Amino acid sequence: MSSGLQAQRTELAWLRTALSCWAVGLLAVKIAFPVGVVALPGPLVVTVVAYRRRRWLRGPGEPPTMTRMEGVLVAGACAWIAIAGALVL
Repeated sequence: MSSGLQAQRTELAWLRTALSCWAVGLLAVKIAFPVGVVALPGPLVVTVVAYRRRRWLRGPGEPPTMTRMEGVLVAGACAWIAIAGALVL
């Protein structure tokens, strides 16, 4: 496990990111039910990446850096939610 409280803060930051992403996705579904469902793949992708990152933070030693694919997935999920939000409005 990473030393100090930094790993714990990082793990909690990933948890907050996933939860806030789900809040935005579910609000989009609540506001415009049939069209808002297109926003849900975004929170799903962020949840998967956040789960993997949090699991690595619990392991022994230094966690690996975020891969390029994970970064692209998170950025794409955020863009997907933004585009879906624009379509809903």
